[in-house]
Amino acid sequence: MRTRRFEREDILEITHLMTQLGYPSTSSQLHSRFEKLVSLPNYHIFIAELEGEVVGFVGFMKQWAFEFDDPYVRVLALVVDEKHRRKNIGQCLMREVENWARNNSCVAVTLNSGNRKERIAAHQFYERLGFVPKSTGFSKKLNS
Repeated sequence: MRTRRFEREDILEITHLMTQLGYPSTSSQLHSRFEKLVSLPNYHIFIAELEGEVVGFVGFMKQWAFEFDDPYVRVLALVVDEKHRRKNIGQCLMREVENWARNNSCVAVTLNSGNRKERIAAHQFYERLGFVPKSTGFSKKLNS
């Protein structure tokens, strides 16, 4: 297994991963979305590849907070293909994020994970990696 930076050609293989993450999208929707994200300097995507197949990815951004001075990383998406879970792929992707954060003067890595039954294993995974549950997130859709 190897990790590498995202390339635009990865979109087709990422489409099924987004569905597994709970966000079904077409490849053209993802192409448009990812074009915007990769054009922004604080957004980054790492790919996990196993024998030439994309088996996971993590998307994250560097940002600043109101409550402390130094930048931190916020993980926005992490998914490993269902057929390849429990093979340390997610752990390797998160280690890449932590290394990137350290090398870019960030003081922490944060993430949100939904409070749904299907996310229980993800919560246990994050806790095994040393993440501490801290808060409840809220969201509100705005009408156009």
